[in-house]
Formats: sequence, structure tokens, C-alpha cells
Amino acid sequence: MSAREQTLPLPQQTVHVIDCRWLLALYLVIPLSLLVVFTDAWLFEGRMVYQRIPTQPEDWPFWTVIFGLPHIIASLITMADREYLNHYRRSLLWPMLLFAGIASAGYLGPQPVSYNLLFVFLGFYTIYHVLAQQLGLTLMMMGVPPCRSYRLWKWLSIIAGMAIYMNVYGERFLGNIWLGDVSLYTLLTYSAALIGAALVVLAIRLTPRSRHRIGVWYLWGNVALILSTLLIQEVGYALFVILIPRIIHDVTAYMVYVTHDRNRNGEAPVNGLYQLASFTRLSPVILLPLMSVGIAYLLTSYQHYVLVSILVLTVSFLHYYFEGFIWRGGNPHRRYVTFRR
Repeated sequence: MSAREQTLPLPQQTVHVIDCRWLLALYLVIPLSLLVVFTDAWLFEGRMVYQRIPTQPEDWPFWTVIFGLPHIIASLITMADREYLNHYRRSLLWPMLLFAGIASAGYLGPQPVSYNLLFVFLGFYTIYHVLAQQLGLTLMMMGVPPCRSYRLWKWLSIIAGMAIYMNVYGERFLGNIWLGDVSLYTLLTYSAALIGAALVVLAIRLTPRSRHRIGVWYLWGNVALILSTLLIQEVGYALFVILIPRIIHDVTAYMVYVTHDRNRNGEAPVNGLYQLASFTRLSPVILLPLMSVGIAYLLTSYQHYVLVSILVLTVSFLHYYFEGFIWRGGNPHRRYVTFRR
């Protein structure tokens, strides 16, 4: 989303806007997490938190029901609209078939190579999607077009994010990989640290370009996101490494989807699922999380079936794909969302 796209005319009935200060407030999870981690590590030697949390987030049964999949389902719910389906069907059909093929190959192809390749593809696409959302919002809040320094900052952030992601999940899914006498994960740690230093330098260069103070805060919030997760990973609290970006990304997404759905269905529901649920008279503020979490719970409950796992991956990849353009100018989604700095 660019500064120009923020000024697109909105329908007359649109009254709900997204206050960027609330989006920025989500980054408070970073200092709070650092406080919890280092208090537990230094004062309590891990007895209060570390010894009570799983080493991997997915080991918590409710994790995928609360984080990740629900916001993906919520984005698909916004598509349950005849006008939207007519608008997007040509641009989404072939990608959906491609993603279904990738997911199927990962599960049904020769193992373990196919599943390992699927893990790497999923990891990179997830990191790209999560950070592209936050960094795109940074550009919008700064109120400037992308420049060379911004593009470099964006891609270095994504590379660092992927390195951190691999340090959390890589050994579990790929095993311990050695390059000579050095572990791949050690190299990834050092690489992420060097990239983190470069991100600080680039952020210093980008700061004077911002036309709005909140853009500067959001810029540095994303630098802190990378540096804090790298630091926490080194301390050994992997759960918080995933929790921090998940809270920021997922809650941001829900704020956008809820605002969109309130504006789109404000006078009368045009979305098919909202029409079915109109008897509840619930606002999208309540109805959208309920529907998305409920559907995510059903899918998660049956994910031990290969076909369900393939379906979940397919819709996840499709979500990553269309989120890259539906909020840009010229698409119907964008007409129902605006931001206030």
C-alpha cells in the first residue's frame, strides 16, 4: 500500500477507519516479551517460564487454532462475495491450482526430499508474507514511495527473518546440517546478526525521508522486531520468537479485515457468510473472529488426514499470494479500508 493509495475515494457509507496508532501499539509486545524472557532467565533461572513452555510453539494444542490459520480463514471469508469472486476469479484460479500441486507434491512425492523442500518453501513464503505486510505498512505510514534503501532494507529483513525461522524449525524438520566443521544454524545466526546491523544503518538513512512521525516509529518497530527475535532465540525461548511476529501480524490482519467487513456490509450484508449469519445480528468485530476460529478449529482437528493438510497448505499459499495485491488501488477490497495516521 502506497501513500497515493491511501487517498483513494471510499464509498459514502464507509465510516470505520484504522488508526495507525493502534497498529503501532501492537509492537509493545516486543519490550514486554523481552522483559519476561530476561527476567525469567536472569532472576529465576528459567523456573517461572522456560521450564513451563514447550520448545516448539506447535506443541501447544491451541496454537494453530489461535495463530496463523484463523487470520488466513478470515481473509478468505472476505472473498465470500459475488462481486469479489467475479473480480478475482481469473487472477486466483491458476495460482490456486499451482499451490495445490505444490502442497500435494510435498506430501505425496518421494520422501523425505519432497517434504523437506515443502518446508523450505513454506518457511520462506511465510516469512515473506509476514514481513511484507509490516514493511508495506511502514512505507504507507512514512508517506513516501519506495526507494533503493527501502527495497534493500525490506529484502535484508526478509533474509534475516528466514535465518531466524530456520534456527527455530530447521533442525526439527531438516536435521542438523553441517558445512564442513560449522553447523548451518550457527552460520545463520551470525548472518542474521550482521544483517541486523545493516538494518540499523539503513533505518538511520530512511528515517529523515519519512513525512510522518508515526512512520519513523513503525520503521524502528520493525527493526526491533528482527533484533529482538534474534536475541531471544539466542537465549533459548523459541516460543517468544514466533509469538512476537504472530501477535503483531495476525492482530494487524484482523484489524484490517474487521474494518473492511464492517464497511462493506455496513448497510446490508452482501457477503454470503454474513448473510447466512445475519440472524445473529452480531457485528463483524465479533462474528469474523468467531467464524474464522471455528473453521480453523475444524480443519486443525482433521489435519492428520493428508487431504486436509493439503487443503490447509493450499489456502495458506493462496492467502499469501492474494494478500500481495488485493489491498492495492483498483481492487474492490481497497475501497473499504482507509488509515488515519
